[in-house]
Amino acid sequence: MRRWRGSAALRAVMATFSVALLAGCATAAPSPESAPEPSVSAAASPPADETLVCGSTPVSAQALAEAKPAIELPDEVIAALEHVNSPVTGPLSEWLIAEQTPEHVVIMRRLDTPVDLGAGDVRDYELVSISASPGAMPLTPPWGVDTATSCTPRLDPGTGIEASVALDPDDLPGPDSERIALLVTEHACNGGSPATGRVELVALVETATTVEVVIGVRPHFDDMARTCISNPPTPFAIDLEQPLGDRVIMDAAVVPQREITVFEQR
Repeated sequence: MRRWRGSAALRAVMATFSVALLAGCATAAPSPESAPEPSVSAAASPPADETLVCGSTPVSAQALAEAKPAIELPDEVIAALEHVNSPVTGPLSEWLIAEQTPEHVVIMRRLDTPVDLGAGDVRDYELVSISASPGAMPLTPPWGVDTATSCTPRLDPGTGIEASVALDPDDLPGPDSERIALLVTEHACNGGSPATGRVELVALVETATTVEVVIGVRPHFDDMARTCISNPPTPFAIDLEQPLGDRVIMDAAVVPQREITVFEQR
């Protein structure tokens, strides 16, 4: 039995993205609901297209699932991506098309070895975004680079903020645990302060073999400028419907979801 906490739309999105891509100071824990919502099958038909984010760049879940190679792009776009100033590494045949419009192209390449930045921030892809924009770093006219980064596809947090999630090494769960202690690291600039009071459990899915969580951070609602100093982790606890047992704790905000590991600072 799957037990869901969170909106029906998010439940459907979690199921869709898992199927599609596999085929290609402490904040109080929310109290359990009196009754679980109905289960949603992971085999639900995917929508025509949905959007993920990789870093701050929107990417198409359908495009990632289809994995069309970047060498199928128009010749003028290939010329720009192969320009001497292009940040594309390795042969273009290793890259896939993640977004494509006449004026904007995003390509991604899965890394042989993911980049582990610690605190649960593990990045599986390189991403390059180019646009026909005068503000971008010039390549061949009219194309220029918007973004070149490493990232992992995630559910779009909407008005929320992305965060990395890890197990608290000082409070690790055991088979009898009905509570999971996490350390949540906000990705947005917060002046080197924790996200106390703004961490939220967006969704919780308990199955016979897994505990799947989606964690988000509410944004600030003030106009104070915040410097981009590395943020410390924020403690956050989740209550389970039943003891953990031998179930695996998964971060379902990343696509495909991955096991949540013990916090390590790097």
